[in-house]
Parts: sequence; structure tokens; C-alpha cells
Amino acid sequence: MSEIVRAGIQSIDQGQGEAAGALGMSRIQTLTRVILPQAMRVIIPPTGNEFIGMLKMTSLVSVLAVPELLYSAQIIYSKNLQVVPLLLVASIWYIIVTTVFTVGQGYLERHFARGTSRSVPPTAAERLRKFFRVHSAQGSGKLGAGKQGSGKQGSGKGGQS
Repeated sequence: MSEIVRAGIQSIDQGQGEAAGALGMSRIQTLTRVILPQAMRVIIPPTGNEFIGMLKMTSLVSVLAVPELLYSAQIIYSKNLQVVPLLLVASIWYIIVTTVFTVGQGYLERHFARGTSRSVPPTAAERLRKFFRVHSAQGSGKLGAGKQGSGKQGSGKGGQS
């Protein structure tokens, strides 16, 4: 994690710090108002991936008998002998929690990507809406509508294009 933060801070041009110093900002103000907001764009993706990976690896901790989700499921199914249903419940919980953190990471990345490009990446909800809009149009046959014509390309005044 320290390597991720170090790389994020070093990815910012030295001129940014010099410009903040020229404006009369202290070193702390430069770090908190200039350097870190820009570095977060580089820091958040690997940090989020590390966090989500660590969350997924908690199922391995159950081997050490540390109480977490999978270990709790093992305790319950050792008493009621319903192994598969409880493992399915545990896996659904892992999927839900991982999805929530992944969507949250996407929104954080989107927030810190502002100002770096002309268009910010779409949110998960926007991608989902677009997916269903495209696939519902294919199913209803609306996708090819409006593409029928005489084969001539747009004619302007006097038949010139």
C-alpha cells in the first residue's frame, strides 16, 4: 500500500508543487490541496483492487478458524447438515459485498477523474441503462428502423452533397 501511495505522489509533476509554493502555500497546503487530489486518480484504482482482493481472500481465513462469513456458515452447517444452501448464501453475500465495493470504487474513480479528460467514464448505472436499451431495441426490431431509403446520400440544395 505504501508503494501505491508513493507511486501516486511521484506521478505528479514537480512543477505543481513549485507553482503552489509560488502562490504562497505551505507544504501541508500544497500536499492536501494540490498534490493529493491529483494523486488520488492514480492511487484509487490499485487501492480499491487491493481492498476487494483482500475481501475475497477472507474466505481463506476460515481455515485458521477466525470468525468471518465462511467460518460462520461452516459452524451453522455442521449443526444442521445443510452444506450446499449455506455455502450458496455465503457466496451470495460475497458477491453482494464485492459488487457494492466495486461500484463504490467506480464512483470514486469517476469523481477523481474530473478535469483530466473531456468526458468522464460512465457510471455503473449508465452502463446498465445503455446495455438494456441496446438489447431491448434488438429484441423489438427497432434497431434497424429508419435505415431504409432510396440508397441516395443526403442531398442538399440543387442535388449537391
